[in-house]
Amino acid sequence: MSSGIFFAPLLACFSFGAWLILQRRYRLTADTPTSTIASAVQGFVELRGTAAAHPGAPLFSPLRGLPCVWYHYHVQEKRGDKWETVRRERSDATFLLRDDTGECIVDPDLAEIMSQRTEVKLIGDIRQTENLLLAGDRLYALGQFKTLNPVETHLDSREDLGTMLAEWKRDKKTLMARFDLNQDGEIDEREWQLARTQAKREVAKQHREVRAQPGFHLLHKPSDGRHFLITNKDQEKVERAMLQWSRVCLVTFVIALGYFGHQLSSLY
Repeated sequence: MSSGIFFAPLLACFSFGAWLILQRRYRLTADTPTSTIASAVQGFVELRGTAAAHPGAPLFSPLRGLPCVWYHYHVQEKRGDKWETVRRERSDATFLLRDDTGECIVDPDLAEIMSQRTEVKLIGDIRQTENLLLAGDRLYALGQFKTLNPVETHLDSREDLGTMLAEWKRDKKTLMARFDLNQDGEIDEREWQLARTQAKREVAKQHREVRAQPGFHLLHKPSDGRHFLITNKDQEKVERAMLQWSRVCLVTFVIALGYFGHQLSSLY
């Protein structure tokens, strides 16, 4: 009995599953309209913009030491006729995506990231491969978009009041200048109550200012399993590659299924 009769259905199942996945991803990239950051709805969106690093938080690629916003590298060693991976790393630090209307924080964890910035370097029997996204790259992204304003639930008036009064006590000179009304060199109970009242006003004002600030936007992996894609490649090229590979998978499925049917019929 030919081993093909066992291999063909496995290949058919695999290729059909791959075709379904690629078709779904192709339809997502082709059918999801592009949103601006300022007008994006809460949910699954398509964004285009420019990559940027967080101010004051540069990221450097491990192999070449280049400033970047994301990297992935792996180091392989040739052992016999095979290349075996001995080390790999992928950055998970967030970065920014900016367009003309605003900026969005991108959390690349669990994203499929396709980069056209790939460098392979051979050093004897060692092969180093590094993929990068650089600040200034034009990005195309699909993912879950949401606007967060967590400060609302983290403002504690009592704690902030205590912190402010403690700071005033440490700066005794300023405290005396502001609240030693009778100039006796001491803060009595009445003057301390005045200081507490003023501190409450200042804390309340700070909280109002914080609450008035707009929330920040975040792009992350969709919870419903939809494709999370970030790339600095042209969208049309990405879509074309998905479509071509989906056709290859479909042809493979048909051939494998036909071969299985032929082998099965030859047994009877």
